[in-house]
Amino acid sequence: MRYLVFGDVHANLLALDAVLAAGRARGVEAYLFVGDLVGYGPDPLTCMERLIPLAENSNLAWVAGNHELALRGDVESAGYSQEAVQTLAWTWNQIENKSWARQFIDSPCLTTCVNETIWLTHDSLVSPSSGGYHRTPRNAKGELARLRSNRGRVCFYGHTHTMRAEMSEREKPVVLVPMMAHEGEGRDPHPVKLKRGDLGWIGTGSVGFPTNAQRRPEYLILDEMDGDGWQIEKYAVEYSRKEAKERVRTILGPVCDKAVVERIAAWL
Repeated sequence: MRYLVFGDVHANLLALDAVLAAGRARGVEAYLFVGDLVGYGPDPLTCMERLIPLAENSNLAWVAGNHELALRGDVESAGYSQEAVQTLAWTWNQIENKSWARQFIDSPCLTTCVNETIWLTHDSLVSPSSGGYHRTPRNAKGELARLRSNRGRVCFYGHTHTMRAEMSEREKPVVLVPMMAHEGEGRDPHPVKLKRGDLGWIGTGSVGFPTNAQRRPEYLILDEMDGDGWQIEKYAVEYSRKEAKERVRTILGPVCDKAVVERIAAWL
């Protein structure tokens, strides 16, 4: 099975479409999403419409991100940025009277397990929805220990908008693995190898608001291969950043503060 693994779309439809198309071209068969479909971007409803058919066909597993949790009232948004607060308030107005959209946003849990060994979370497996940003191998040690206790093999997370991978073998130190995304044609020539007995704590990067130098949407492909030696391919794909910025200004301009809109556009 080849899984497209992605996160932090943040209602950037153009970036999501680019990633889904690239994944199909590379032979993905199912989809794993680590949350934050909404917030910041101008196309929350259409992004939902892209994923709902996958979920209805049992072809998508996903978890709630902190923006979903705030939107559905599970957490307070008081500490969120103005960019998040204003766009989430506008998003609520978009979905309030659309039962299909509310049902989809309400559907994911904080963590989920796929095929007994693949775990998903937005920010943490140890303390899901805590809002912490994973940046240290010391933190990864605890996450990998929880993954082992859950009898998992790999856990994917988002929230940081940065690709990152830490791995360990039993009784051995945690190793930070290089995560250089492949761009252009063909498959990633240097995938991360996950041997039998290895555990992986893997950050997916971001589709909608990536932090790489060229701001290209990022995604991973988990290839189970023969079930023994797995590999994780890393990709970034081109799309029209100019058009994405224009959509932010056109759609969010009338409903958000001008400074908020310009900051969001600058992030793209």
